[in-house]
Amino acid sequence: MLKDSPSGYGLVTIILHWLSAPLILFVFGLGVYMRSLDYYSPWYHRGPEIHIALGLVIFLIMSLRLLWRLRSKSPAPIPTISKSNLLAANLVKILLYLFIFVICITGYLITTAEGQGAAFFDFFSIPATVQLNAHNVDRAGMIHKYLAWTLIAVVLLHAVAALFHHFVKRDKTLVRMLKPSDSAD
Repeated sequence: MLKDSPSGYGLVTIILHWLSAPLILFVFGLGVYMRSLDYYSPWYHRGPEIHIALGLVIFLIMSLRLLWRLRSKSPAPIPTISKSNLLAANLVKILLYLFIFVICITGYLITTAEGQGAAFFDFFSIPATVQLNAHNVDRAGMIHKYLAWTLIAVVLLHAVAALFHHFVKRDKTLVRMLKPSDSAD
C-alpha cells in the first residue's frame, strides 16, 4: 500500500503529489499577489519571506518525488489509453518536473543574488553559492516569472485531462492518484 504497484500508485506517491499540488498553486498565487504590493503594505516583506520558504519546501518535496519515482516503477498504463495519449501524459509529467525545478532554482538564484542566503522562515538559511550581476538577476527573474505562468497552464492541462479521464472516459486515471493501490508488488 505504501509503494506503487502495477495496478496503481501507493500512499507515498499520492501523499507527495497532493502535498506539492496545492502548495505550488498557493506559492504561485502569492507570487502574483506580491507583484501588486507597494512598499507600505504589511505583506511587502512578509510575502516574499513566505514565498521563499515555501519554495524551498516545494524543492524538497519535488526532490523526494523525483527520487521516489526513480526508485519505484510507475504503475502499468491503463489498457484503454492510446499510445499517443500515454506519450502526451508522459511529456506533461516531464514538463511539470522540469518547470518546477527550474522555477525553484531561478527563485534561489534571485533570492541569493546579493550574497544573502535563502531563509526558511527563521529556522535556517540555504547559503548563497553564486552571486549574479544585475543583468543575470533580471534574466533569472524573467525565466522564473514566465515559466511559473507556463507551469500553471500545464497544471491546468494536467487537471483537465485527469477530469476528462474520470468523467468522460470513465477510466481509473484519477482514482489511481486518490486511492492507494491494494496490490503488493
